[in-house]
Amino acid sequence: MNERDAVSEAASQIAAAIGRRDLGTIRKMLAPGFVQRTHGGSAVDGEAFLSAIEQIPGQILLVELERVEVDVSPAGALVTGIQHAKVAVDGQTIEERRAFVDWFVKHAGEWRIQAAVDLPEPVSS
Repeated sequence: MNERDAVSEAASQIAAAIGRRDLGTIRKMLAPGFVQRTHGGSAVDGEAFLSAIEQIPGQILLVELERVEVDVSPAGALVTGIQHAKVAVDGQTIEERRAFVDWFVKHAGEWRIQAAVDLPEPVSS
């Protein structure tokens, strides 16, 4: 498996773990000093990120990545795409697609996520 495919696989594993609320797997895939930022600029660390996943209301039905692009450099890998999620809350299914920008680094020989940026939902044209 080449580096680009390995990074893409790591990103997909994180999405699947979010869908299962598998905090242990997600924790192992966070690089030291992980930070998540919103498009408004607020930042949270790894523990707050995990807590937010744990507190997602309802039942997570689906979390998958679409239109994933990976650019590998000597310093790390930039991953962009769309996260597609479905959650069932109070008998209603809520579906959302959000653009994301993630930065992965090699840590202990494995690709781990160092930074995540959530962007506003893309506007359909």
